[in-house]
Amino acid sequence: MELVPTDKILEITLDYLAYDKEVRELVVHIQSEEFPKIHKIVDRLMEYKEVSAFICMRKPQSDRENICSLLTVV
Repeated sequence: MELVPTDKILEITLDYLAYDKEVRELVVHIQSEEFPKIHKIVDRLMEYKEVSAFICMRKPQSDRENICSLLTVV
């Protein structure tokens, strides 16, 4: 027995892409030149910098490097 019916998921996905206006608009937006710029905008936000710094300070030393690099390398 298949837990995740991949054929049904594909069918549903293709149906949404074909008939749902909002899904099509989302796909167009993700493929646009503007979408990749979002991380640069977020990276400049003071709130993001403060949360990133807080998370990096609160984590134990062994986890700090991985989390901090993940937060800043987007």
